[in-house]
Amino acid sequence: MLGGRKRFGNFSAWKPKPLSEMIRESRVVGSGGHVAKKLTVKLYGKGVVGKSEKRLGSESTQYYRRSAGQFIYSKLDFLNGAFGIVPDSLDGYESTLDLPAFDFLDGVDPRWFLQHVSREAFYVAHLGLANGGRKARRVNPTDLLRISIKVPCLEEQVRIADAIDLMQAMVDIHDRQLVLLREEKAALMSQLLTGKRRVKLPEPDTEAHA
Repeated sequence: MLGGRKRFGNFSAWKPKPLSEMIRESRVVGSGGHVAKKLTVKLYGKGVVGKSEKRLGSESTQYYRRSAGQFIYSKLDFLNGAFGIVPDSLDGYESTLDLPAFDFLDGVDPRWFLQHVSREAFYVAHLGLANGGRKARRVNPTDLLRISIKVPCLEEQVRIADAIDLMQAMVDIHDRQLVLLREEKAALMSQLLTGKRRVKLPEPDTEAHA
């Protein structure tokens, strides 16, 4: 679906479009590192979370305010799929320019966009964009925005995102059921192996030997 091989209805053909026509970088100046409420982006599309620190950051480090619904990624971990959407709970949190954030432009479903770029096939294909040493290879916003992808119309984006959300919800339900079954199995094994719960064996059939 995200590659256009499976289509919904008779929508128009997907058209190549640079990311610069889909997102725009946001640089709303925020606080210094000593007071900023910080967020971070987890690897492999696992979401955006608040960052807890034992030590205060540097007052001289400039942070930028991030808003709910913005696309955000890690320059350093682009090649590890560190992409996300800022959730409502982290509205107003901040990051440095190493975690740039972007507002979505008209005609883009944020869910479809995130699902598209979070695919391993997407970020691995742009390995050549990373600059710097082996352990500090970064992908800058200017290079990101030059990437061109094939984009369906907004209505088809919504249909695709809805379908993937539904499938993910089903996966989540089965995952929770699996966790419960494993917990039930562990509890049963503990009771059986410690004698807290006994297995009742059938009584011997004495009449058969009479």
